[in-house]
Amino acid sequence: MRIKIIGGGPSGLYFAILMKNQNTAHDVTVIERDGPNDTFGWGIVFSDQTFSYLKDNDEISFNNITRACQTWDNVDVVHRGRKVSVRGNKFSGIGRLAFLNILHKRCLELDVKLQFNTNIADADETGDCDLLVGADGANSMVRRCFAEFFHPSVDLRKNRFIWLGTHQLFHGLTLTFRKAEAGLFIAHSYKFSPTTSTFIVECDEATWTNAGFEKKGDEETCEYLAEVFRDELGGHPLLSNNFVKWLNFPLVKNRQWHHQNVVLLGDALHTAHFSIGSGTKLALEDSIALAGCWKAGLDVESTLAEFQRVRKPIIDAYQEAAYSSLQLFENARDEMHLDPIPLAYKLMTRSKKIDYEKLKQRDPEFIAAYDEWRSQKSEVRGQKSEAKRREP
Repeated sequence: MRIKIIGGGPSGLYFAILMKNQNTAHDVTVIERDGPNDTFGWGIVFSDQTFSYLKDNDEISFNNITRACQTWDNVDVVHRGRKVSVRGNKFSGIGRLAFLNILHKRCLELDVKLQFNTNIADADETGDCDLLVGADGANSMVRRCFAEFFHPSVDLRKNRFIWLGTHQLFHGLTLTFRKAEAGLFIAHSYKFSPTTSTFIVECDEATWTNAGFEKKGDEETCEYLAEVFRDELGGHPLLSNNFVKWLNFPLVKNRQWHHQNVVLLGDALHTAHFSIGSGTKLALEDSIALAGCWKAGLDVESTLAEFQRVRKPIIDAYQEAAYSSLQLFENARDEMHLDPIPLAYKLMTRSKKIDYEKLKQRDPEFIAAYDEWRSQKSEVRGQKSEAKRREP
């Protein structure tokens, strides 16, 4: 087959690798707008489950990825200056550029053609092919060109967020809630190399406006946020990677995933809020699922229909979980009255994929602390009720 993939992100590159692994005769070309060392963001995070999928599908790239990863098993919640750790959550972090470069190298080893610095403004510019894959991100050109068939929806969410880095190392997936004069700021941070951590900050529109970010340049924005999170950063500055831009998270969905020989993958097809750390995971698993559908030997349209049939229910479930998480962060002001332990519990169960029993299996010490907090609160409520009952 002649396969052309628009977008050199994780989903496009990994799909190219898998299709070449299936049949070296496939003519696979990845067309990427940016250069091989241009990337937005800092580090990305994976669960152990995703790694098992990668090992099963291309062990060479899996080995290279795991060697470049930082690992941890704790989620840390920082609220009112107190850190609450929940263990038993296996994650790995890797620099986004390092990850993409590993996939670039693997593609070249398999004779995948990589066309960098090539901006395609219309799907017709790609020329003839048997399969056209739109793996070109949340602002997908391919999706726009075939919008009447895909029936997409893009919901720009309320909170603003900015993706930064720091040399302060966060030895766990850390969620920090910090009240400042302008309002509430939330940081999502984790290490992805021996020297650097991702540091994503989000806030609601009122806080963003009160802080005057509309008029702040890159350096001033980083300095302001570094002051807000001074205690957590330990004096380290925030780094911009020459790209400081506040965004509203785009919640992308498509009613139809394919049209004739065209299909969408990754963020072009769907997005899941970064608070559950599943964007890259879902993109890679999309590629695995789509490549797997070709093994049945069906024609192109039937294969793409099968991909949607088997994969869409999984994505729908993840998007539902991610939406629950997104809403909690959008309404985080309403949760700031909570003590650190119940806030941590609410955060760990926010997606409804983890409940009390699963948390107890992962970290019995945390659940013991949570149960003790509940018992104390119940005792206090009982004392108050008794006192009120005795009032004349």
